[in-house]
Amino acid sequence: MGPRPLRLLPLLLVILASLYAAAADRESASTATRSEAVQAARESYRASERIDPAEFPIGVFDSGTGGLAVLEAILAIDAFDNATHGPAAGGDGKADFGEESFIFLADQANMPYGNYPSVGKQAYLEDLIVKDAEFLLGDKHFAHAEAEPARGKAPVKAIVIACNTATAYGKDDIEQMVADAGLTVPVIGVVDAGARGAVDVFADGRSGTIGVLATRGTVLSEAYPRAIRAEAARRGLTHRIDVVQQGSLGLAGAIDGIREFVVPGSEIRRPREAYQGPSLDHPLARIDRGILRRYGFDFSEGRMLFQGPPDQPDELQLNSVENYLRYDLVALLENLRKSPRAGPLRAVVLGCTHFPYYAETFRRELKRLRDYREGGAYPYRDCMAPSVAWIDPARFTARELHRRLVEEKRFDRTVEDPLSPTRGEFFITVPCRKCPAVELTAQGQFAHEYKYGRKREDVGADFRPVPLRPRELDPQTAQRLQSQLPAVWKLLGEFNERNGKAKP
Repeated sequence: MGPRPLRLLPLLLVILASLYAAAADRESASTATRSEAVQAARESYRASERIDPAEFPIGVFDSGTGGLAVLEAILAIDAFDNATHGPAAGGDGKADFGEESFIFLADQANMPYGNYPSVGKQAYLEDLIVKDAEFLLGDKHFAHAEAEPARGKAPVKAIVIACNTATAYGKDDIEQMVADAGLTVPVIGVVDAGARGAVDVFADGRSGTIGVLATRGTVLSEAYPRAIRAEAARRGLTHRIDVVQQGSLGLAGAIDGIREFVVPGSEIRRPREAYQGPSLDHPLARIDRGILRRYGFDFSEGRMLFQGPPDQPDELQLNSVENYLRYDLVALLENLRKSPRAGPLRAVVLGCTHFPYYAETFRRELKRLRDYREGGAYPYRDCMAPSVAWIDPARFTARELHRRLVEEKRFDRTVEDPLSPTRGEFFITVPCRKCPAVELTAQGQFAHEYKYGRKREDVGADFRPVPLRPRELDPQTAQRLQSQLPAVWKLLGEFNERNGKAKP
């Protein structure tokens, strides 16, 4: 029996060599991505060296349209005196960023970011995030997906990562990229801002629990628990603050109309093969048959796709934003119930920038669950404090951006000769059809298996950032932006009407 381990040694060495080579390849690909981004940033800043960087726009990016809500908060905030940049109770009647311009990027082709870590593609996600920063810091843009790159886009003076998952997995990489390029560009993420808002609730000295509703990727990163602990320690808070999380699989995608998660109810009424959201047997997002009534799902007009009777279905798929929201909120409270030492829920962080679009629906559903009665008992009432605060990291992010621009003396006071004919420039990524290996759905989106099967060395080859045009948004998204984000909608309209970069 003694020699057997020796016979296994060559096989073990082969396995270790393969793992080392694979790791080296991954690191090489990542280094190449960062190097390209560093070079693009250097060249862009060098070409603009005669311009005061304070005149450059502020860059904002997200994996979809959710980050536009962060931009709206930045455009709307009035919490400081514009003359001194100091805090002003009630503001001074002028928008704090009223003289600033902005470039926004929605990486719609590759969203949702939150799913990449759960399918073993964290490294690919990190490179996607670096590519986002490369676009903002560079000077290239595309008229359409098949066009050659054109120059003339201004580099940005600050980067706001308006995405919780991208903050969790890419903020450090972007900061390192900026440092390697020798630039002074503040990088602001939404996670630390959200943590500050949540910990504010506990300034009264009472214990309790913070609930975090975020994507699966953000939850897997443990970014919010770390940030909350750090913020509580920074303030010297010693009372107990627990954190319970729910990693959503599909809500952000459903809000942006990604067909992996929702299709119009008029098109289909039975479960479909392409569905990727929660189900009765999903290993990561299981709908619990035993508490089916608690979810309060709406089965009308195709909002649920099911086989069998609604109260005892054989198969079940969510097919509306509201039903995804109901699933995630019940799952969060169930996680809290299964944490016997946790205190009552006192705050909920909407830890994905898409979620605040439905803040009122979240509030309404939490009230329903507080009052939900089953067998003479209230299963969730004892889990909640009498009042639960809802935390939208966007407004805290706007404050942090203001602080960083003051520190770096980067506020723009130049109103003549702006670098762009419009205050806002808006771009969205779309698949590049001429890429030979690309696989698309009938609606022109990346096929699910293709999207999550790509290799790191190919990152950026199969999509392009092109102008965001309102007419190309699905009607529901366009209506949401117009009604909830008036300042953004106005800038988007001006960009399409007056900016040459938006012309086909």
